[in-house]
Amino acid sequence: MKRDMRKVIKKIILISFIIFILIYTIPFPINRQLDAVEIKIDDPSYLDKRKIHISGTYRFNLFADNTFRGQISVTEYELTSEKMAEVEFVKSADNGGILEYKYEIGTDEAGRPLTKEYLFGRVFLNPRYRNIVIMLYEQYETEDGGYGGRFDSKSGYCIISSVDDREGALKVLEIYGILPH
Repeated sequence: MKRDMRKVIKKIILISFIIFILIYTIPFPINRQLDAVEIKIDDPSYLDKRKIHISGTYRFNLFADNTFRGQISVTEYELTSEKMAEVEFVKSADNGGILEYKYEIGTDEAGRPLTKEYLFGRVFLNPRYRNIVIMLYEQYETEDGGYGGRFDSKSGYCIISSVDDREGALKVLEIYGILPH
C-alpha cells in the first residue's frame, strides 16, 4: 500500500514538473481585439473609445523577463500598424514594456530601406489579467529625426482595455500603480 502511494506521489511530482517546464518554454498565442477607452488623467471630461488589436505570442520566462512577439496596434493611431519591435516586460519595472514601432522614411543610395523608430508608450500586458494598459508617451523629435517619448503621470493619456468609463479606467490604473499618489 505504501509503495503504491509513493508511486502515485512520484507520478504527481513528475507531471507537475513537466507542466511547469512547458509553461516556461512554450509561447502562448494571443489573437484578440479589445474595446478600450482613452482617458487623460487630469481631465475628467476626456474619454474616447478605442480598439486594441493584439496578435502574436507571449512567452513566460522564469529567470528572465517575459516577452511578446507580434503586433499590438490601436486602430485610431496609424503608426501602430507599422512593424513593432519585440516587447520585453521588465520584472524590475512593474512588468511594463516599451511599445516601439519602426517605419520606413525612404531608401538609401543602394536601395536599402531607411527606418525611424517611434516610441508609442509603455504597455502592461499579461495573459492572466483581463485589462491591458497603454501609457501614451508625449512625443518629441530626437536629433536624428526619430521620435522619443515620456509619460506624465499627472496629465498623461492612457488607453485601458475592457472598461467602459473613466471610473473603471481609473480603478485599473490604480491597481497597476500608475496614478500619482
